Amino acid sequence: MDILVLQGPNFNLIGVQSANAGERVTLDKMNRVLHRHAHSINLDIQLRFLQTHKADKAISFIHRNRNKASGILIAPASWGRYEYSILDALHISGLLSVQVLLDDLYSSLNETNSIFTPVCNKTVVGHPLSVFNSALDALLKHIN
Repeated sequence: MDILVLQGPNFNLIGVQSANAGERVTLDKMNRVLHRHAHSINLDIQLRFLQTHKADKAISFIHRNRNKASGILIAPASWGRYEYSILDALHISGLLSVQVLLDDLYSSLNETNSIFTPVCNKTVVGHPLSVFNSALDALLKHIN
């Protein structure tokens, strides 16, 4: 089972924000934690990661994988306020989706909603090292 993980703008700099909070969180560490969690579930889960700042790359990622993937975890970051082209691609793809939002310490949005909220099957908010695991669990419930 293929699961897409789309991480939006500035996720590559999560380490800067975590250092300000006295933690050592990086994008690589977040992805490794999610990868370990996926394998601990004992399903044949293949994660396909993309972190990008560019909407066109995100749209191509969704388009290219829409027929192969069982679902998508999307962490839109600032796209959650304005990136309707990605929202359209997600909606048209028909993929089951869970939106990932970081808690206030790591996000400048300070909101639990975004333009993706009505299209996603669920929204999960939390710490970067645990929120993707919770989102994967929620997505798998919708798939099964």
